[in-house]
Formats: sequence, structure tokens, C-alpha cells
Amino acid sequence: PLRYRQLLADCDRKFKEYEAAGCQTYFIKKDHLWTLYEYETDAFHIPEAAEEGMIYGGCNCGNCHLTILPTGDVYACRRVQNSKVGNVFEDRLADLWICQMEQYRDYAKFEKCAKCRLLAFCRGCPAVASGKDGNFYAADPQCWMEVAG
Repeated sequence: PLRYRQLLADCDRKFKEYEAAGCQTYFIKKDHLWTLYEYETDAFHIPEAAEEGMIYGGCNCGNCHLTILPTGDVYACRRVQNSKVGNVFEDRLADLWICQMEQYRDYAKFEKCAKCRLLAFCRGCPAVASGKDGNFYAADPQCWMEVAG
């Protein structure tokens, strides 16, 4: 995990060099662990008005996105093979969103993230955890944050 953090630090330094040199390219920081990196480097602050229990950012699986394949199969995440929740040709999308997707919104099940102060803003990548350990709720193996307990 610390090697991955160093990669983000190297990228951040390069992005800032490009910006200082007048480069107008905007670099998308899609990996949710950028939030952790920016929190540690004082570039991200938890908003004072943030409400307990609300999700503001991070992994969008179950929160505000899903994937529909050309076959109509609906997945909670396109990167998690066993996250199929239904099929748009057989099921109502609203029913899938409200019922089948609920399991992906059970943030208390996230083994590491549930104890982290950045839960509402990060949650790493459950697809990476699932790919490594077969457990969607396991810790993102790239996360270097140390959490108590």
C-alpha cells in the first residue's frame, strides 16, 4: 500500500509541475484513494456540515451508479463479476435499485472502511478487494490508512 501511496505522490507532483508550466490538461483523479492522499496532504478537508451517515463521494457502487450490459444484465459494478443483480428485460430497474442493490449500501459491512473517518468520502475500491480476496467488503489492498480496531 505504501508503494501505491508513493505512486500517487509522484503523480501529484508531476500534475503540479505541468500546471505550473502552463499545461491546461486537467488530470482526473478517479481512484478513490486520492481522497485519502489529499486528506493526508491537507488538500481535502471533511466539511464541517457533513452529516453523519451520509455518503458524499468515493465508490459509487450501490450509491449512484450501476452497469447495464447489452444483454440487459444489470451489475452493481462492472468490475465485480458476481455483482449481477438482475436483467432490465426481466426486472423493473427501480426494483433492482431499491431491493437488490441494497446489499451494496450496507457500509457497516466494510471491514476496514466502516471504521475509517473517510467512510463517507472514499471506501477505496471494493472491486479491487473482491478481485484479491473474493470479498467485496474486505479492505482495499491498496489502502494504507491505519484504522483502530
